[in-house]
Amino acid sequence: MFDRFTHETKMGRGNISKSLRHDVYERDDHTCQYCQRRMPESELSIDHLVPLSLGGLDEKTNYVTCCRACNGRKSNIPLPEFLARLNIPVERLPVHGDPVIDNEALPIEIRIIRRRIFDSIRGGDLTVSGKQAQKKIEKEYRRSFWETPAGQRLEGEFPLLPGHARVMIPEIKTLASSVYDFLFLVELAKSANTRNLINSSLGSTDSVHEQVLAIRNRSTDQALVKRIDQAFTRYERELRRRNIAMPKANNTPEPIVAKRAEGSV
Repeated sequence: MFDRFTHETKMGRGNISKSLRHDVYERDDHTCQYCQRRMPESELSIDHLVPLSLGGLDEKTNYVTCCRACNGRKSNIPLPEFLARLNIPVERLPVHGDPVIDNEALPIEIRIIRRRIFDSIRGGDLTVSGKQAQKKIEKEYRRSFWETPAGQRLEGEFPLLPGHARVMIPEIKTLASSVYDFLFLVELAKSANTRNLINSSLGSTDSVHEQVLAIRNRSTDQALVKRIDQAFTRYERELRRRNIAMPKANNTPEPIVAKRAEGSV
């Protein structure tokens, strides 16, 4: 999900693409998650775990592989009621498409915190619906995270960092290969538009600066360009405050600062 922090959740029934359908089937090993029968794709379907008629989201996190027979039996029955009939705990059902749960580089305890949010939604203990559903999930994640020892340690380590940026530190650590990467990613985390850039697509051999600079230079979204420029400016200021030399050669963000001074942004 590359627009995780600005995402408008899909409501109502839409078309599930063939590639997305295949991805869900593959993830579930072509096995119905209710009756546990493995079968060819021609006999499978995608079920909305929380029915659309009950406010369920038409998104990957609410999809599960299901045989046609089980899909017909479940219909729009509330998920907890249907699972009780089958004696299946809600925790057994997979979660697809969440950037925290899917990030295997993160500590398992952090992924479990996130997983419990979806279990609460599916179990009926937490209601998350509407176009702002993803933002509600992120808010609940932050609230849950601060109650854990890991969250409290981060709060003590980064007391001046805004909470929406501080909660990204574990994810930032999976991407940063240097102090430069770390400090720059922290600055990106301070704005929703640039916080969207902190995902697995940055996890290559190129420096974070080069990758974000490339995104900046090809972007037609002037709001994003502005936020990236602001992040670079704050990053440079933080390096000076820490008395850390600027990175060498083409890792430097100086061209962005020069363009902004000329009024091109």
